[in-house]
Amino acid sequence: MVSIAIKWLIFGLLTCVGFSRPLRLGNSRPLAMGINRNNMYFNRLQKELMYFRQNPPPNCRLEVFGSRNDIWIITMTGVPDTIYAGEKYRLKILFPREYPLKPPIMYFLQPAPVHPHVYSNGDICMSSLGSEYLPTASVTSFVLSIISMLSTAKEKRLPMDNHLHAELPPGSADARYLYHDDKC
Repeated sequence: MVSIAIKWLIFGLLTCVGFSRPLRLGNSRPLAMGINRNNMYFNRLQKELMYFRQNPPPNCRLEVFGSRNDIWIITMTGVPDTIYAGEKYRLKILFPREYPLKPPIMYFLQPAPVHPHVYSNGDICMSSLGSEYLPTASVTSFVLSIISMLSTAKEKRLPMDNHLHAELPPGSADARYLYHDDKC
């Protein structure tokens, strides 16, 4: 019989080399934590969804893509007394399986707002969704940041490097290297 300590040692070694599905030794319980990661993902997503529905940011309406709780569409209406006042934009949010360890993918559907930190393909240049992402941040906080970003804009213009980014599909993994500054 294999001792618990040896099982955890094997689990540690296997997870270091990339195994994430449950592994078993003999008729024992699963060694890997893939099931727990899925539970963490599901629980966090449910909490985020419930909180957003109960406390939507101002001028935002949430739609969930059918029965898929991992795809959200948020319709945002521009805040009064801003250059986007009354304009409607749709923000798509995709939650990767690794959420909250990896950030959600967020981009505007067309037509995207013309803004110095929004590319014409809809991608948003926001450090909290990239290099400065924190797993403790909520979707509501990201949406509030985007509302603030749009509300404080003084002029409608595209990012200076939009031509490098515009042809990529929104949410492209390679796009993170093309942003025009590291603190956007």
